[in-house]
Amino acid sequence: MLRDLQSLKPHYATGQDSLLDDFYVPCLKNASRYDRATGYFSSALYAVTSAAYARFIAAGGTIRLITSPHLSSEDVQALAEGAAAKEVGESALRNELVLLLGRQETAAPTRLLATMVATGVLDLRVALQPGAGIFHDKVGIFQDEEDRRVAFIGSANETFSGWGANHESIEVFASWEGTTDLARVRRLAAYFERLWAGGEGEIEVLSLNKEILDLLRENAHDSVESALAATSLRATTDSGKKKLMEFQADVLDSWKSTNHHGIVSFATGAGKTITAIEGIRRWSADEQGGAAVVIVPSADLHKQWAREIRAELPEANLILAGAGHSEWRGELRWILSDHARDGQPRLVLATNKTFVSPQFQESIDSRRPELLLVADELHRTGSPAVLQALQNAPFKATLGLSATYARQFDEGGTQSLLEFYGPVLEPVIGLTEAIMLGRLVPYDYFLHRTSLDDQEQEQYDKLTVEIKKIAARDRDADSSNSFLKMLLIRRARILKQAHAKVPAALDVLQAEFQEGDRWLVYCDDTTQLKAMIQACLSCGLPALEYHSQMTSSRDDVMASFERRGGIMVAIRCLDEGIDIPACDKALVIASSTVEREYVQRRGRVLRTSPDKYSAAVHDMLLVDKAGGVLTRGEALRALEFARLARNETPTFELQHMLALSADFGAEISAILEGFEDE
Repeated sequence: MLRDLQSLKPHYATGQDSLLDDFYVPCLKNASRYDRATGYFSSALYAVTSAAYARFIAAGGTIRLITSPHLSSEDVQALAEGAAAKEVGESALRNELVLLLGRQETAAPTRLLATMVATGVLDLRVALQPGAGIFHDKVGIFQDEEDRRVAFIGSANETFSGWGANHESIEVFASWEGTTDLARVRRLAAYFERLWAGGEGEIEVLSLNKEILDLLRENAHDSVESALAATSLRATTDSGKKKLMEFQADVLDSWKSTNHHGIVSFATGAGKTITAIEGIRRWSADEQGGAAVVIVPSADLHKQWAREIRAELPEANLILAGAGHSEWRGELRWILSDHARDGQPRLVLATNKTFVSPQFQESIDSRRPELLLVADELHRTGSPAVLQALQNAPFKATLGLSATYARQFDEGGTQSLLEFYGPVLEPVIGLTEAIMLGRLVPYDYFLHRTSLDDQEQEQYDKLTVEIKKIAARDRDADSSNSFLKMLLIRRARILKQAHAKVPAALDVLQAEFQEGDRWLVYCDDTTQLKAMIQACLSCGLPALEYHSQMTSSRDDVMASFERRGGIMVAIRCLDEGIDIPACDKALVIASSTVEREYVQRRGRVLRTSPDKYSAAVHDMLLVDKAGGVLTRGEALRALEFARLARNETPTFELQHMLALSADFGAEISAILEGFEDE
């Protein structure tokens, strides 16, 4: 019963609460009826909350939903010109349903909607506002069998983005919480009943006509239970400790259809490793014990993969090569041979450096044709040495993994990787999809302006003049021009190590850090890192260092950070693949123009963790004397961060700053800018 919800709050807001987990799902599980009026609706919400809806429906729960159809510009024009709302609305809704049923990514949730309508669980009506404007209300009432009600009003639409990704807030009223709440519940319930009866004011509310009902019935499942099972974004396989989500299983089906060649392009946190381990399991079964070689670019990733393999494939015969493991030399040839087939998965986990070594290469030959290669952070295998070793090995199947597989400023290298690994497999899961699927948390983005001092600005301007002169003389200048490359590196170093950055970063941390926070601060090099550490400690802020050259144990530092929190100051060694799910805030002091780097750095702080509902990304942005963004590279990074953030303020700030910026079109080409980060 609804009254059993002891923790019900009068107000919920994204960032402080999980609207879906803390309010929506608990209310649904304890209700017998749900009335909802909303401007926008998406049946994908049912897929995400399938377990709660299964319980609600099994207990006889029903839904009354009033929502707007998607209106085309022609529909809006017709309404403005006085066309009948009924004809316009019915036509728009039918066109929208046909479109959703015809798309692979929306067909299953739409068939669930059809099943709920066909079985009487959902009574759907369409709201239209004649003339200009749209129906944009957001009211909901949960009711239980004892007629107790919880009503809410706020910004959230009946979509997964509304309840799970966007920045939203709602006010909540319970009928048993006193006369004031009771009066508000009654008022909202009466308003919904007036809408349901046919409209309110100019709003017209229409029942579904026979043509639309027939379309829904034709596409319905036999039962809501089977529709929920087909639509759920949850597990789709029973193998292993972790179950695959639907999109992970789908990408492995795509891989099989391409004869076991291809690239899994999932955003950080979307489960590339688990997907690949399931791929290894299937390969071993399909090929009657075919072996796999997994290669990773770093020792940290090697440790992480070893943990995952042991957890997910405890029965596997696993050989570790590289990252401090040397005993593989006597076992590798055997584990990859046909003689080792014993019905269990066989795999070797190696670093890229070990993989290209002569000893490792000698253990792989054409007499072992059923070999699968799995490459994490596959873009790192595009270097000439690694790529040549891959091409010389007799791999029958390939599975590349990367959130950003393309090699920036290296189209030829990217093409070589595609030729070796195979096509990019469907579905591709970007950052937006990963947030919507609950694999990453939504985030807010904050800009902090800083600038070069007079001496730095003078050096920067002089270098820019020299760079432009060389570029003007030689339009085809490239990396072979070592002098130009040197100038670009020197100019980039001025930007990354600007004197004002550490004091400005300290100001941010002093203003924002709270006890229990877990901040990740990105620096350019160890000199800047140590300056940042010293600045924090001098102000009483709990700072930890994390980099490849540190003398203390990185594992111990990571464990302390996850247990106690604090401020972890790091450089490049955390850019790729390392899980830090407890981290909830990031501060970028220095970054490059390479998209992969700043995308990976943002991904580190968005990973899910218990009691973590959102994250924050703070960015130090260099501006010129006029207040414009100093460089094109920094502008692109800031625009990318702002594009997917929940808060809109940084977008407006950037628009203003870019209006004050120099003409980046007059800068040297993007290819040359890329050299600044090498």
